[in-house]
Amino acid sequence: MQSYKIAGHIVRISGRGQESLPGFGYFLSEETSDNPLLTIHLDAILQDWDISPTFVSEYEEMSYDLSGRDGAYLFRIKHPDGSRLLAEIRSEGDGFRARIHRTGTFGDEVLHFVCWLLFGIAALSRQTVSIHSSAVMNQGKTILFLGESGTGKSTHTRLWLNHISGTELLNDDSPFIRIETDGDVWVYGSPWSGKTPCYKNKQTPVAAFIRLSQAPYNRIRRLKGIEAIGALLPSCPFAFAYDKQLSESVCEIVSHTLQQVPIYHLECLPDVDAAQLVYSTLKENGHL
Repeated sequence: MQSYKIAGHIVRISGRGQESLPGFGYFLSEETSDNPLLTIHLDAILQDWDISPTFVSEYEEMSYDLSGRDGAYLFRIKHPDGSRLLAEIRSEGDGFRARIHRTGTFGDEVLHFVCWLLFGIAALSRQTVSIHSSAVMNQGKTILFLGESGTGKSTHTRLWLNHISGTELLNDDSPFIRIETDGDVWVYGSPWSGKTPCYKNKQTPVAAFIRLSQAPYNRIRRLKGIEAIGALLPSCPFAFAYDKQLSESVCEIVSHTLQQVPIYHLECLPDVDAAQLVYSTLKENGHL
C-alpha cells in the first residue's frame, strides 16, 4: 500500500494500476499516519446497490452515475463494450474507506477520474474542495481563474505566464482549496490537472478568484453577496450538488471562503491588457 499527501491529507492506495495514475508520483509521502483521510482498494469485489442514482451523466462513450444512502456513496461507470466499474466510499472512524471493482478494460484516465471523485467526497469532511479552474502563483499567493469550458481560463493563465513577471502555473484544471485551522483559505496543487500535465505539490494562500467571460472590451468589478456565491459555486464538483449532505458541505466551504477571499468578474478580450488589468487591480486592493 502506497501513501500520498494531497491537499495536506494522507491518502493510501493499494492494488493494480496505481503506479500508472497520472501525476500521483509527485505526491508520494513517507508519512505513516494511522489516521489517513482516505484508503482506496483498487481490486475489491463489490455488489451493485438496488437504488436509483441521484446524479446521471455521460462522458464520451461512457455513462456514469452517483448514488447515496446512509452517508455512503456508490459511483458507477458503464462502457458500451460491457466494461463496468463500481466505486463505493463510506466513513470509517475519522476517515473514509473506498473500494473499486472493475470488470472489462478501463484506461488509466478513468481510474484517475474515479480517484478524484472519491478524494473529493472524503476531502469535504476536512473543509477541502476541488475548484474547476486554472491557477497561477505570483508573489507567494495564487489567483484562480474560473469559467465554463471555452471561456479562456488557460488562455488567461498563459498571458500571465508570458507577461506578468514571477508567475508560475500551479494547476490547470482541479486545484483544491482548503480552510486551514486558523480560518485562512489556501490552495493546493493536485494530481488532477486536465490536459496540462502540471502536477505540483505546492500550496499558497488564495489571493483572489477571477470569473471570466468573453467580451469585446476589458472590464473588472468585484462581486459581493449572492453574485459572489453564484460565481464560485458552479466551479465546485457538479455531481455533489445533487446530494443534500455533499451540497451542504460545499456551500459551507464556499460561504467561509468568500468571507476571506475576494472574487471578481472579468469581462475581457484574450489579450495582455486583460492580464495587466487583473494584476493591477489585485495590487491596488492589497490582494498581492
